[in-house]
Amino acid sequence: MAVTNKNTFELYLCEKPSQGRDIAKALGLTQRNDGYIQGKGLLVSWCIGHLLEMMPPDAYDSRYKRWSINDLPILPQHWKLEAKKSTKKQLMVIKRLLKQCHSVVIATDADREGETIAREVLDYLNYGGATRRLWLSALDTVSIQRALNSIRHSGETLPLYHSGLARGRADWLIGMNLTRAYTLLGNDRQVRSVGRVQTPTLALIVKRDRDIAGFKPQPYYEILAYFQPQKNQKLLETRWQVPKQKTQAILETSSEKNLCLDKQLAQAVISRCQNQYGTVTTASTQRKKQAPPLLYNLSGLQQEASRRWAYGAQEVLNIAQALYETHKLTSYPRSDCEYLPLSQFNDVSIILQALCKNDPSLCELLSHANQKQRSRVWNDKKITAHHGIIPTQATPGCQRLNTKEKNIYDLIRRRYIAQFFPDYEYDQSIILITIAEDQFKASGRIPRIYGWKQVINSNPERNKKNIQSSAEKELPAVEKGEQLLCDHLKLQDKLTSPAKHYTEGTLIKAMETIGTQVTDKVMKKILRETAGLGTQATRANIIQTLLQRKFIKKDKKVIKSTGLGFSLCDAVPETIKDPLLTAQWEQQLDDIAHKKGQNIDGFLQQQVDLLKAIISHIKQPAGNHSSHNKSQYKPGDLCPDCNHPLETRQAVRGKKIGQTYIGCSHFPDCRFYSWA
Repeated sequence: MAVTNKNTFELYLCEKPSQGRDIAKALGLTQRNDGYIQGKGLLVSWCIGHLLEMMPPDAYDSRYKRWSINDLPILPQHWKLEAKKSTKKQLMVIKRLLKQCHSVVIATDADREGETIAREVLDYLNYGGATRRLWLSALDTVSIQRALNSIRHSGETLPLYHSGLARGRADWLIGMNLTRAYTLLGNDRQVRSVGRVQTPTLALIVKRDRDIAGFKPQPYYEILAYFQPQKNQKLLETRWQVPKQKTQAILETSSEKNLCLDKQLAQAVISRCQNQYGTVTTASTQRKKQAPPLLYNLSGLQQEASRRWAYGAQEVLNIAQALYETHKLTSYPRSDCEYLPLSQFNDVSIILQALCKNDPSLCELLSHANQKQRSRVWNDKKITAHHGIIPTQATPGCQRLNTKEKNIYDLIRRRYIAQFFPDYEYDQSIILITIAEDQFKASGRIPRIYGWKQVINSNPERNKKNIQSSAEKELPAVEKGEQLLCDHLKLQDKLTSPAKHYTEGTLIKAMETIGTQVTDKVMKKILRETAGLGTQATRANIIQTLLQRKFIKKDKKVIKSTGLGFSLCDAVPETIKDPLLTAQWEQQLDDIAHKKGQNIDGFLQQQVDLLKAIISHIKQPAGNHSSHNKSQYKPGDLCPDCNHPLETRQAVRGKKIGQTYIGCSHFPDCRFYSWA
């Protein structure tokens, strides 16, 4: 039925049709039309993902159809969007509906991308009316109704749109310009796609592959010593400890991992300890407790599914999206949070009842849950835009789920159920035995209360066996000060091993935690430990893009770079492939989204400055690089201000972003620098 009265409706603008149908149902709207649903003075319509896309360079100037290094960098002054051909019809539906509306409720996904999808359409269609924001955490009936009862002022989420614009425009600037630049430099008709997040992610994989390829195993030696307890016939196995306060001889023969690298040194330990009495200097047993693990966020879910079943990151996201959107069994999946607001505690009983109704096989387990127990996941101070991924109150049953959906759903629900079980408790025993200057250690761990660990595995009996098999052996009863005879010692020859190739799960982890790997003093001061490459919502797509463009390949479970990936990584400048610098940009986008001082213009100007510096370097003929501005200082020279060594650094902000300079290693106490 066509809308005829002008300015009489309020429009709920959703992200996709299924979401629109769910919201229309909650609103009690039943009148279906082509591209929208209406009733009660309300309209519900939807985008189909992004209805608009950024226009290519030749839309700004026809000469850009031909790729030329002389035209770079291409820097639009006024950004242009155009309707996607595949969804233009739906855009026209929304355009017509807006003319009949006095207000709009933005009801897209509650994240940066969802905000951008809706607002770019409203801006493109020059909508000037009132707006509000529906913020959904799940699509089951109860969650939608709650959100409808607490619709937000749209100004609260407007910064997310600014962040989305900044992200899209930065990706266009870097991608369009540097893809053209390095494709032209390759001169072999092979497109070399460069991306703001894609290329640093590739650099992580390339570096890991090269570290493995160049790794040379190093022999090291471990010493096992066996002591005879006076009250027990069974020998006590201990391991020699490389001294923490190393002598110069040990320092020269031990690696950073505190391994003994000198066989003669190891044999000397055996010679002097054989048939000697050792004194028990420590004999302790402590009861340890381990609280239930936090809830899953998307990265955690992807990592666990990769470890257990080798599921791909994009595959897990698709499954989690189906559980949220199609089956209504779980909350919003693209969350970066592992906690719940205190208000959610009121829903515990209803959610557990729903879990039992959906899957009666859980009822016995759930009967032991302490619904009054409030674990550490309930913490309002830890909540970001969304809470951790949890099961909903919906009760459609699990019969419709396929095997992979059941596996992911089981991970989510069991992590939630675990919050209502006791801590896992075990006895940790440590025995230290000293012979003169040599120390030997034995440790044991005995499970005492399985607590939440009985919940995490879907097979309780197998879970119990796993806990028991992973437990260390029980140690004999000895007393501090007791003298034990060293019966014999063993020398074990071993080899150091390289790092492992990334899997999709471990790569997601590396992208997420890049901020913790900072050693550079300047970057450490700037970068928060929570900074990462990409976001929860984009990391899977980044990996997928690298696979599709054949920069990386999957070899069974592991990810490896291809020849094309190696060559691209070698070609681009350090700035573009530096994961930490890219993580800093992602941090700045987050600051825009949360109004923390950063703004879209300043962020984009950084990208422009970087592009100009890179393109200028590319255009400069080989052998014609100016040297009259080169610094008189070199890495390793002493700082003229404080006498500490100088080192090479890279500018991370300002007009010279990406350029190298010589700086003092004593930063931030000393701020001397000289441009290289």
